Amino acid sequence: MSIARDSIQGTPDSADEYAEMIAVLDELIDEGLRKFTGDGRIRDPDKEKVRAKYMKRTEQAIRAKRQVVKDRHLQEMGETLEALQENGEIEL
Repeated sequence: MSIARDSIQGTPDSADEYAEMIAVLDELIDEGLRKFTGDGRIRDPDKEKVRAKYMKRTEQAIRAKRQVVKDRHLQEMGETLEALQENGEIEL
């Protein structure tokens, strides 16, 4: 997986990469919420389209974070199953 300043590509291979991806998404969500509701809120009626775009991108980041957390959980479950299988505690 590659996390550059302007893009995230690939699938995380480790828990650290998942944590890094979640941290990036958290930053995006925080900034989007700040622009939409907080001190950085875009209040100019002429820029309402920009505010709507921040809301849309924030929603996308939230959905992406949910998927990344779900993927991380599935990876952890797979690793646990592999360990149990290697120890002979279960057979798949």
